[in-house]
Amino acid sequence: MDSYRTQYEKFYEAEDYYWGKEPADFLERLIALKPPRRGMKILDIGCGEGKDAVYMAKKGYTVTAFDLTEAGIEKTKKYAAETGVKINAYVDDINTFETDERFDIIYSSGTLQYLFDDKIASFFEKIQKMTNPHGLNYFNVFVRKTFITDAPDWDKEEKLWETGALFTWYADWKIHYLDETIFDCHSCDTPHQHCMDSILAEKMIMNYRK
Repeated sequence: MDSYRTQYEKFYEAEDYYWGKEPADFLERLIALKPPRRGMKILDIGCGEGKDAVYMAKKGYTVTAFDLTEAGIEKTKKYAAETGVKINAYVDDINTFETDERFDIIYSSGTLQYLFDDKIASFFEKIQKMTNPHGLNYFNVFVRKTFITDAPDWDKEEKLWETGALFTWYADWKIHYLDETIFDCHSCDTPHQHCMDSILAEKMIMNYRK
């Protein structure tokens, strides 16, 4: 496992789906604000084993998804095929990925903590340019609290964020949802807690940049 940049590469090699197949609750907020129509494109950053990407493809969106783990992408493709949907899924790194595509919805859950410090500003600049006018961004990030210990499956490249830091990147966007919450988690079969900041924001036309 030490040869992997993330231990999830090993976790995803198991037959079972590490995170299950139930889609994340936040997807319903995205669907309500921007219901699927022909040609509407989504980017899922850090898709894991594909549960959210497959769900959005089933809803009728055109979905692109990437993850650092080869095992995760293999299971994403397998799950998509079993479900009868098409997804453009491939291996890539949140710190270095590039694309000329534009998207109506870009989201990522539990992945921004893998951004290197010197890549954070360029990541948000890139993401916001890739978002179509009136497109949506949803991101969440794990937040540092002195009374919460690190999760047992925490990776060596992961870094906790400070409360509110995520929100500052969307000062000129229309904010639909902001939240900080502490929740229980049982990954690795070990009970623990996380604190997470989440944001759902819309890119307004007057703020459109090339």
